[in-house]
This record gives sequence, structure tokens and C-alpha cells, in this order.
Amino acid sequence: MARFTDHRRDEAPPTEELEPPTVGLRRSDVAGGEETVFLRNLRPTHPGQGRRSQSSRGIGSTAWGATISADARHSISDRSPRDPGAKGRHGDALPVIAATATGLLLVAAGYDLGRQDRAGAGLILYWAGLLLIFIPACLQLLHPETSRRVRLTNSLVLGIGLLLAYLILQLHQFTRFDEMLHVRTLRDIRNTGGLFTANSGLPVSPRFPGLEVLTNAVAQLTQLPLQLAAVLVIVVARALLIVGLFHLAEQLTRSSHAAGIAVAIYSCSPQFFFFNAQFSYQTLAVALGILFLVLITNEEAGRVEMLLAGGAALALTFSHHATSWVFVGVLAMATVAAFVRRDRSTATALLGITVADLALVVSWAIVSGPMLNRYLGPVFHDAVFQLTGIASGTSETRKISTDSSGTRNPRWETGFIGLSLLVWMATLVPVGPFRRRPVAAGRADAVLRSLRLLQFLYPIALVATIAPKAAEISVRLSTFIFIGMSIWAAYSIGLYVDGRRHLVRWTVAMLGAMAFIGGTLMGSGLDWNRIPGPYLVVADGRSIDSSANAAVQWAARNLPAGARFAADRETGALLAAEGNQHLVIGVPGGGNSGQILLAPSFDAGARDLLRRSQIRYYVVDQRLADGLPHETYYVVNGEAPKGTRLTQADLGKFDITSGSRRIYDNGAVRIYDVSELWEGSATSTAVRE
Repeated sequence: MARFTDHRRDEAPPTEELEPPTVGLRRSDVAGGEETVFLRNLRPTHPGQGRRSQSSRGIGSTAWGATISADARHSISDRSPRDPGAKGRHGDALPVIAATATGLLLVAAGYDLGRQDRAGAGLILYWAGLLLIFIPACLQLLHPETSRRVRLTNSLVLGIGLLLAYLILQLHQFTRFDEMLHVRTLRDIRNTGGLFTANSGLPVSPRFPGLEVLTNAVAQLTQLPLQLAAVLVIVVARALLIVGLFHLAEQLTRSSHAAGIAVAIYSCSPQFFFFNAQFSYQTLAVALGILFLVLITNEEAGRVEMLLAGGAALALTFSHHATSWVFVGVLAMATVAAFVRRDRSTATALLGITVADLALVVSWAIVSGPMLNRYLGPVFHDAVFQLTGIASGTSETRKISTDSSGTRNPRWETGFIGLSLLVWMATLVPVGPFRRRPVAAGRADAVLRSLRLLQFLYPIALVATIAPKAAEISVRLSTFIFIGMSIWAAYSIGLYVDGRRHLVRWTVAMLGAMAFIGGTLMGSGLDWNRIPGPYLVVADGRSIDSSANAAVQWAARNLPAGARFAADRETGALLAAEGNQHLVIGVPGGGNSGQILLAPSFDAGARDLLRRSQIRYYVVDQRLADGLPHETYYVVNGEAPKGTRLTQADLGKFDITSGSRRIYDNGAVRIYDVSELWEGSATSTAVRE
């Protein structure tokens, strides 16, 4: 495969894109200096390797070299014009590594202060640590004289450093709601040796078991405990995401400088630090999707690369429903873009890839259709209902930086969220630095245009955040919007900072830090969700403490596996993941287990719910009556009108009603055998720990 070099000119690139010529690159067009290598088999090739004759190359494969030779002023070089022969220093990565290590120590210290109920001081160290990870890496990635190897290294250090800042709290146990539901699927695969075992907490999860299958395989091959194997898989997925994004940006912009900046920008996206660091199927799926794009964009790809692309598409399809559909959409838009450009060779190739991927995704969607409909249907229905209600004035808008219990974030955090949104909106406007656009040809051009269209969904996604359910969808969508946003903005920023004073790069880095804070705030919710601390009512990981763990471990040891349990949102997920119990949420014929918990007594309605759901045990955390839930509901959406608070009298019915027997009590959490309330047969003995 040919090797190419970018050269930067002093003059600014024009604002309009030129039609790329279709002749090949001559060796005389390649000057000295460090080269930007387009990868075959994801690694640099030596001169002469992987070459095809000029006559055998299609329009897409020849246009890369032609664009570089004839329109070099559009591209970003890998070195400053002030030092054309600069090789970059591999040791430049060491300060970033040292800063990242120090930042992780500060974050860990902040977590420790949170456990001591010193949240204020803990948050100061937390943010100081995250900024110490982000800013030095960002400055190095902005520097035009850094070598490609150092840029890739710094990109990995940044991405994995932020991941570790999140995983510090998860090394021993996953305590986030979504993570625990996926742990249940993982344990089912491990215990049964088969796939598609029902998961009552997240019924769709067993149908998309890519993450769990990989984790189980790693655990068996390495003999690691499941928890450590899961952490290892998350780290590998993050590394794949970073390397894939770096290579994708490098392919589309022909610059490792822009590629490094793209990684820094993507780390500012709302879900990068928090949700896409969890043990959840989207974490792996996004990395697979970007790998797929890298492979199909490379027009020099051979049989091995195409096999890898097919494997990535297959793994993506079986890993996450929504992500696989998004990437089908990206391919479809790229195909349309190629047809519009009348690039028949590229359009034909992309159409074949799109149809094959669509067939794969649709086939599996048909198999999983009923579960997908039950899972995604209510989400989209509620989102549309809320948005139409807001438009008609019958519903209230979502309160930013406020949870369902009324807890608010400080105003400075809301301010940073607002400022970060302005920064990203500015990147969409083709003025100033952002008037410059990368020039590509063939598949790269089509994919660039597709990602540009995806980027313009950002304003629509922002508007959707006014409704709670629509906000969930829009924040998830930001994961994909930022792929295009990071690449397009990185190209413009790279051109802008090159050849300018250090102060300019510092200014850009500070704006980036502001956007990073705002994005992280937007994606991670309120302060209680960022650092550990005392128990909070239905507050994700803050509700999983020693009392909840003790109750679940007792149930796992002393009660039959797969017994039908009901509990609040967080304890129920923990029971399913660690207690190996069957969690009952919905009730056949209508209703849910939350209505039983909030009922003032075991009247005929509550007993009917118990009978139809055949709940045998109910886990009741006495602290639920301390306040409203922080995560919208106590058990499940629809359990009671919004704002309904659970009382001690509601919980007391479990102790005063004949037929409800307390079998476990550790002071905070109690387990009741309620089977006699609906079948009148079971007997039990109370245990106190």
C-alpha cells in the first residue's frame, strides 16, 4: 500500500471544497519528513507492501493520493512548518502518563472523602483529578510537533485514564443499575453454559449477549474471576474505541494531528466518561461500530480486512440493538452521499456493504422482535407523549440538574453545561476556524458526509432534552453524534492552532476543559452519582451498601435459586445479579410489583397482584421511607402518581399482616415471605443478623 505525506502551507485553506482529481500519487509528490500512513491490517506498511498496479486501482483508491498531491493546502501536516524535519519525541508521552497517574490518585482520594461523608472536599479532588488527566493530554494532542506514535499513545492514556477514574469504584463489584442487569446475563451464561436464558430485569439483554459471551470467554481462558474479567473486557473495549477513532479520523482527514484532537474532543461527549465506561452492551458495541467503519472506509483493504469487517458487523449485531441500527444508518447516508456525488464505484461498493449489514441487523431484529418491541416501544411512546404534552402545554418540561427527589446541583454546574453546549453549537457554524473542511474522495468522502449529517442532529437532540424520556434517547444519541463532531471539529482546530503561539493552544485547551466538565456533568447526573457516600433512597450505586449486600448474600445462601422476589429498583437488580433470584417487576394481566410496595395495606387489590405475579419473597429496605426516590421511582415506572412518597405505614403492613412473615432482618433491610398471602401454604422462621 502506498505511503503518503501531508504538507502544510502558510496560507489558510479555502472555505469551499474542491472536486478531488482522480489521478494517482507520484513518488515525486512525497517530500521528506514524517509520514501519515494509511493502514493495512491496522498497522503501517513498508514501501512496496500491499501495492497494486495503478491501472488496477479504482476511483476511490486513486483519489487519496491525488488529493494530497494537488490539494495539499487543504490538509494538516504532522509537523509544524517551523520545524519540517521534527521527528517528535516519544518521551513526550511521559509527562502525560505522570499527570494521569497523579489525577487518578486525586480522584481516588476524592472517593475516599465521599465515603467519609465529606462530599464537598471529595468533589474538589474529583474534578481536580479529572482535569489533571484531561488538560495535559489535550495540550500534547494540540501540539503540531508531536510524533504520530506519541499522539496515539497520549490518546490511549487519555481514554484509559478517564476509564480507570470511573472503574476505581467498580473493581470489586458493579453497583450501577444497568451493570447489575448485565451481570445477571453474564452469570446465566457462566452457570448454564448456554445463551438466551431469561433475564427478568432486562429481558432484551440475553438476545444481545456479545459483551457477556466475550467476558465469559476471557474468564475461562485466563481463569480470572468474572468481575476482573469484566473489567479487563471494558478496558480492551475502550482501547479499541480510542485506536479505532484515531485511525478513522486519520483516514478521513489524512492527519494524525487531527486524529489526536478528535480523541480529545470525543472524550468530552456526555456519555464517554460515565455510561460508556460501564459494563453494558453499548460500551463494546460502539467500539465495534467504529472498527467496522475503519475497515470498510479503507479502499486498500484486502480479504483479511473484509473478513474482519464482516466479523465486526456480526459481533456488533449480536451486542447491541440500537448501536447496530445507527451504524446501518451511517452506511445508508454514506451510500446516498456517494450516489449524489455520482461516484458510481464508491456508491456500488457502499450499497453492497449497506445491504449486507442491513440484512444481518434486520434478520436478528425479526428473531428478537417481540422483546425489542416490549423494551423499546414504551421508551419511544413515552418520549413522544411527553414531547407532545409539552408542546400542547399539558406537561411540564424537564428540570435540568434536578432529580425526582428535588435534589439540585450547584448553579455553576448548570452554567458549565450551558457553556459546553454553546461550544459544540459553535462548531456547527462554518465561520472562523470552523469554515475549513477536510477534503476526501471515494468512501472516505462518503463517510465524512454521512458523519456530517449525523453531526447536525445535535441541535435536535438538545431540544429533545426538555422531556425526561426524550432526554434519555438524546443523551444516548450523543455517543454517535460526537463521532462526526469530533472528526470535523478536530480538522478545523488542528489547522487553527498550527503555527500559532502557545497561548492559543492553552486557550483552546481551556475551552476544551470547560466542554469536558460540561459534557461529564450532563452525562453523569447529579453530584451524588459521582462520588460514593451514605445511603440514598433509590440512587443507583449509592443505594448498594453493606446492608443491601448482606441481605442479598443471605438470600443466595439460604433460599432456593430462582425464587420469585420483588424489591425496590436497586436492591432488585442486585438480587438478580448476585443473589441468583428471579426478579418480578411486571404482573401478568396488568400492574407491577411497585404497586404492592406502595399499597397502604394488603387489601384485595394487593393480594391479587401477589397471586397473579406469584411473588414469594419481598425485600424491603426500611430506609425507603426516608424520602422520595432519586431515580424517578421506587420500583418501576407507573407504580404510583409522580411525587408519591413511601411511608413507614406502607412498609409496616409487612409486619402487621397475617400471612407476611419476616425471615431476615439486618436492621436496615428485611426479607418477608409473603406466599401465605396468596396461597396460604408456606411457613418460615425469622432470622436476624
